[in-house]
Amino acid sequence: MEKIDHSMTEDNNSGNGSPLSRQMTVALTPEQYERLFFQPEGPRRGDYSKRFGNPTLLGLLGFLIPYTSTILTLCGFRGATTTSLVGLDGDYYAFGGIAMVLAGIAEFIIGNTFPMAVFIIYGAHWISLAYAQDPFFNQISAFQAGGGLGIAGAAWNSSQGFHNIVMVLVSFVFFVATFRVNVFFVLTFFGLIMLFSFIAAAHFAIPSVTDLAGLNHIETLLKIGGGFGWLGLVSGWYLAILTACAAVGIPCPLPVLDLSGKIFRKDKKDSHGENSKHA
Repeated sequence: MEKIDHSMTEDNNSGNGSPLSRQMTVALTPEQYERLFFQPEGPRRGDYSKRFGNPTLLGLLGFLIPYTSTILTLCGFRGATTTSLVGLDGDYYAFGGIAMVLAGIAEFIIGNTFPMAVFIIYGAHWISLAYAQDPFFNQISAFQAGGGLGIAGAAWNSSQGFHNIVMVLVSFVFFVATFRVNVFFVLTFFGLIMLFSFIAAAHFAIPSVTDLAGLNHIETLLKIGGGFGWLGLVSGWYLAILTACAAVGIPCPLPVLDLSGKIFRKDKKDSHGENSKHA
């Protein structure tokens, strides 16, 4: 396959007036270059994509680091319980929150609407989750006042259940859009829809638990949700490998299974803006 060169050259003046020149050339195939952007077909990214680094890998890894630990915890590996999630608050704040929001802002700057929304929404979700279970903020104290049952009561669990239901709706919106991206994004967001659904079901079931069988039912719901989460786990790390290889120009024969030109195909004239020239 014919290769293309993407060059970036900057000329600046140092303090003593002497010119400084920096040039970076990476030989990539067209398919490898497109792997760097999880964005359906649309306007090209212009000079910003040459001037700044690609934030997609940062956002993807920012999501995968806390997500992987969460899925392994929900599945109960190595004796993990739901209380173990509190120990992940640092990952939720730093990787899921800070890294993903920064990546989303950078995607906005270079004109990638879809990954911008994905990174910032899920980054905010990680921050929300960390805050809700952070002992420092002691949010649960409001649900224990007046004889409340705290995390075992309907008041607390209904709020968490509704949050996860809303995340199901958000994930479904993104899921529809992934049919213009690639197969691995489709699998990831389908897994997220099911994951949030089963977590919501577990929260709504907790207040009615009265015996050991009820507790086992809650654990089963969370494990099923964690099982669906493996779709995003495997797909996400697969995409991370592809994106990392493409970023440094390492040949990677693994398919990206792009869907942008196969489902909901866009008219070529419209995609080039030719139909908008009519006065």
